[in-house]
Amino acid sequence: MIHGQPEQRYQGSLIAFIDLLFLLVAFFTLLLFFVMQKQEVTEQRLERTQQELAAVEEEKGLIEAAVDKLEPFMQQFLAQQRAEAEKRREAAARELRRRQRTTVRVTYYVTESGRISYEGTEYDQEAFLRQVVAPLRREHWIAFRAFAHAETPFGEVVRARRVLLENSSEFDTYWDNLTTRK
Repeated sequence: MIHGQPEQRYQGSLIAFIDLLFLLVAFFTLLLFFVMQKQEVTEQRLERTQQELAAVEEEKGLIEAAVDKLEPFMQQFLAQQRAEAEKRREAAARELRRRQRTTVRVTYYVTESGRISYEGTEYDQEAFLRQVVAPLRREHWIAFRAFAHAETPFGEVVRARRVLLENSSEFDTYWDNLTTRK
């Protein structure tokens, strides 16, 4: 027998397996590289976010300190706003009541002795206020129209007006109403 070289076997599938194994190792190496790179980017972003958060918290502390300093002023401002809103509400209610009431004209004369003559009866100032004006004021606004003789002392007329108009929203049209008639 002749001895020759041993028969070589085909090793193509082994080479293909080694190539495949090499490709798998290369793929996982690249995958590991990209994962590590992504992790580094994520860590950098996390660090930046933490720095920004620290800056925001520092600013938040400054803002809270400023708000604490401004708190009394804010309370005062809010109290003033509430007071003004209440005043506006009261003014609107007062205006509504004013529009709902009718206006009555009361024409009176101030005599030389300082008494008030109204519809043929003479009153002193307090009695006129109590007996004539007070009942009318319950349901009406009063428009006062006063007359006086030229000889009537001006101080008497002013005193009569002051008593009648005290603490009221009514009006008096005395001026230039001097007359010679009674």
